[in-house]
Amino acid sequence: MSQRIGVVGLSHLGIVASACLASMGLDVTAVDEAERAATLGARRLTIHEPGLEALLARSALAFTADYAALKSCDVVIVALDTVTDAENRSDLSALDRAIERALPWLPADGVVALMSQVPVGYTRALEARLRSRRPDLKARLYYWVETLVIGEAVTRYLTPERIIIGEIDSRPGAPAVHEPALDALLARFGCPVFRMNWESAELCKAAINLYLSVSVTYANALADLCEATGASMQALIPALRSDRRIGPAAYIRPGLGLAGGNLERDLVHLRELAKSKGADARLLELILDRSAARYGWLLKTLERAVLKPGDRPRLALWGLAYKKNSRSTKNSVALRLLGDLAGRAAVTAYDPQVKLDAPPPGVGMAASALEACRGARALVILTDWDEFAAVDPAAIRAALEAPVVVDAVGVLDPARARAAGLTYIAVGEAS
Repeated sequence: MSQRIGVVGLSHLGIVASACLASMGLDVTAVDEAERAATLGARRLTIHEPGLEALLARSALAFTADYAALKSCDVVIVALDTVTDAENRSDLSALDRAIERALPWLPADGVVALMSQVPVGYTRALEARLRSRRPDLKARLYYWVETLVIGEAVTRYLTPERIIIGEIDSRPGAPAVHEPALDALLARFGCPVFRMNWESAELCKAAINLYLSVSVTYANALADLCEATGASMQALIPALRSDRRIGPAAYIRPGLGLAGGNLERDLVHLRELAKSKGADARLLELILDRSAARYGWLLKTLERAVLKPGDRPRLALWGLAYKKNSRSTKNSVALRLLGDLAGRAAVTAYDPQVKLDAPPPGVGMAASALEACRGARALVILTDWDEFAAVDPAAIRAALEAPVVVDAVGVLDPARARAAGLTYIAVGEAS
């Protein structure tokens, strides 16, 4: 008999988790408020992820607003994404409400796994809350570190490098207390499982994002040096990755700072955690400061190359999503730029997934990448969609009124762009 899995929360993480688990042949029921459940029950996706639509279409996954469906599950996974506020601080109110709704229906003898993004200490506090409210609850509580990467979520969920599990007071080297239902589920992934206590798992999740943020800051510092000296980041990156101490998958890519919200959320949490515990927070402060300053590169470049006093040029803009394979515009550089260009330039924008239903004054939407370029004084590229990399630079040159391209995400090939007659300006490349 197939395991019965309940998933609580149908934002990005919960949709991906429930669809992927159902694709493994598991009996999955996903619960959330009625509108979300009905939309997904009709197989209408509210997010974009490569491969997800096909996965959902062929699954027997059930969506419901009836939390009582959780009572018959062997494992309940809480997978509601944690939202962030304007200061990139976690707002846990929606997660707390979802857990409150699920609480009466959690299986007394099953397994409860928290997969939502939470600060260090949350799971231990949740354990105390569950026991005080449900004295009959014998189910063990685990923290299952999510590996959600927007645009790669399906692949990463189905084939993870490893799974990190937090459990009650698990000490290094101590034998784990195994729950057959959880062990059977984890075995399906065929990857190493690292077990540790709740706080270690929570910190490990944030530590991964801290490492990525350090890598981004490192890449941006190198990019500044390349631009100042005539060196090239495109030349450096393959050589750096060939060093075994850095590695072929190293996150070395310069840009305009952190976006999307998740990296910033964990950095802000770690900074506040360090300060509250009397630990050194200067590295975290530096990363956040350097990230905020990176946007200045884009404005200075446009002012030098395109924006002239008394002039109001038309610009083409490729990319509104904060990264490729996403509809998310959380902390999107493109939306910030549109605001800063108001009254200074007219903009025609194109994104394969994001459509502005009510564009700001002076902003129009194009139906294709080349259509956005026609008659524009310059092209600005702010999202690394594969579609953009495939456009012929000669076609871009023919469509533009003037040959300026500001590529903030390094999506075009510099040599091909310059050979086509484009004035190509990119992060980490000498102009």
